[in-house]
Formats: sequence, structure tokens, C-alpha cells
Amino acid sequence: MTPEEKLVILKQVESVAALAGLRGEIDNTGDHFAMGFDLAAGRTQRIFVRPTGTAPDGKTVITIFSPARSLTKGMFGGLGRQDAIDILRMNEALFFARFGIYETPSEVTVVASLDAVLETLDANELRTHAYAVANAADQYEAKFSTNRF
Repeated sequence: MTPEEKLVILKQVESVAALAGLRGEIDNTGDHFAMGFDLAAGRTQRIFVRPTGTAPDGKTVITIFSPARSLTKGMFGGLGRQDAIDILRMNEALFFARFGIYETPSEVTVVASLDAVLETLDANELRTHAYAVANAADQYEAKFSTNRF
């Protein structure tokens, strides 16, 4: 996907977010739309949206995700066996989210995420998705990490 194609997609996400009352911005790399999300007890969580690809029917897929824990590089990104089992168990209990690993050149991050079809994404759906991944990431972070995100 070209940078121009990504930007068009992220501008569409930005428009839907504005309709949903969610404030955010396209990051300076043009890779993500980023926004903050307020949760209970004064906690906050960062939410990102990135273009993912194309569904079999040709529609645009985006991934909505929230970081929960940074890990060191190495085998399984510093994730221990029990951590991996805990993530699988937590995935089974989640609604509208899943845990996975998002890797960049500098770090490995456990994220809560979900995929959505951009062409059918409306304001209420984006708000629900953002809350779902923010809540899942925050619960993971509260249990296994510090309130960094």
C-alpha cells in the first residue's frame, strides 16, 4: 500500500472519528490515526487505527488497536510461556477484541485489537470498537504491566 493510499484511508477514519466525537490525529509518519480514550477510575488508554489490507470482497480492512505491554526483543519478544497461556485464556473471554503482538523495529508490544471494514464503519461502531480495545488493553495493563499507555 502506498503512503498516499494509507493517507486516504486514515482521512476516512479521521472523519468517522469526528462524527463519533473522538478526537485524534494522523501521526507524522502517516501510518496510524491516534487518539486518547478515557476509561473508569481516571485511567486512559491510547488507541491507534491502521490500514491493514483488503478483504476478499475488495473492501478496506482497518485494525483498531491499543498497546498494553512493551516487551524486549528476543524469542517470543520476552513473553514467557505462562504469559502466552494467559493471553490465550484472556482471548477466549474477550468480546470485540483479541490480544496479539505488534512488532516494530524497536520493540514488541502486546496489543488488544480488532479488525473492521472501513466502508461500513459508522460512528457508533467506531466508538464501540475503540472502547472494547481500550478496555481490554487497560485490563491487561493493570494485571501485567504499568499504566504506560
